[in-house]
Amino acid sequence: MKQHEREFFISCIRSGKFPIKTDNIKLYIIPPTFDQVMESCEIYNEVYEKAFSEEMMCEDDMDNWMREHGIWSEEDDAKVKGLREDIDRLKTEIYNARYDDKLRETIRLYIRAGERQLVEQLHLKNQYYNNTCEGVATTEKTSWLIKSTTMYNNEQYDFGDISLPYVISQWQESVLNEKSIRELARSEPWRSIWIIHHKGQINLFQNPENYDYTINQKNLIVWSQMYDNIHESLDCPSKDVIEDDDMLDGWFIIQAKKREKTTVENEFDKSVKSDKIKKSGEVFVMAKSGKHANTIDSMNSAGAKADKAQRMAVIKQQGSATQDQFADVRREVGNQRASMYKNKFRR
Repeated sequence: MKQHEREFFISCIRSGKFPIKTDNIKLYIIPPTFDQVMESCEIYNEVYEKAFSEEMMCEDDMDNWMREHGIWSEEDDAKVKGLREDIDRLKTEIYNARYDDKLRETIRLYIRAGERQLVEQLHLKNQYYNNTCEGVATTEKTSWLIKSTTMYNNEQYDFGDISLPYVISQWQESVLNEKSIRELARSEPWRSIWIIHHKGQINLFQNPENYDYTINQKNLIVWSQMYDNIHESLDCPSKDVIEDDDMLDGWFIIQAKKREKTTVENEFDKSVKSDKIKKSGEVFVMAKSGKHANTIDSMNSAGAKADKAQRMAVIKQQGSATQDQFADVRREVGNQRASMYKNKFRR
């Protein structure tokens, strides 16, 4: 995004107004008041209840219907989950490859391919959303809000010459995607405005009192605060990483896993009273669920996970195994013997 483009978007976001130009007139969509937001929620609830009473399917019903008719399946759910996990893994890899230009850009191609596949799958899953209670209610809520906040010459527009669906489509296009918001949040001219604002010198937005923030305003604040947190982190990444969304996402994932592991280890230390057990080379913990099992497994180091995988492979191949058949156990016994042998000749 070029400097003049960033300046245009920031000026629009700060004003709170979104201009809609046509051949004849110029309209503005302004932020809703808190009362209008509340009324739009009431409209959503009323439309939802009416649709439900008329036996229109809700999202859960539509999900079941799609499964019954073979439009969506558990395999599709697994594919979506797998794609998300693959994208997260690739973003971790692109962060780790930050010093290898060729590998980094190759990984980026795989990330984009995974994202395209994910969008296709989610589009397939959500293709009937507009025919659900939630979809109908959302449409009515949005239509009422846009109709109530579209202005012409400082008065509410009557939609005589321009259709409401057209204005709604223009408003939807005005909502910036995450990539654009992130670039605006970390770049000029917004970064200086954000810093000055913290010193109490200026207002961020022109919204009148008792008016809600726009979607772009909310997202810009969230990401501005996020970048503040990154710069304040003890493990703050380099500028190149901060300015690369894929690598920064990888850094986020790595930091989240570190925090999760620390939390799990602290909880484990609190739950185990015996110092002898805490200092043991191996501790067996009974998992309460699949999620709990994954949490327990996250406490293992990379070496421990490799040893565990090797043990499972031996058991799978032989059907059963004794302790001395595991490579890591034999290795540990060998190390102990070597240590004892060295100590013997030192005396």
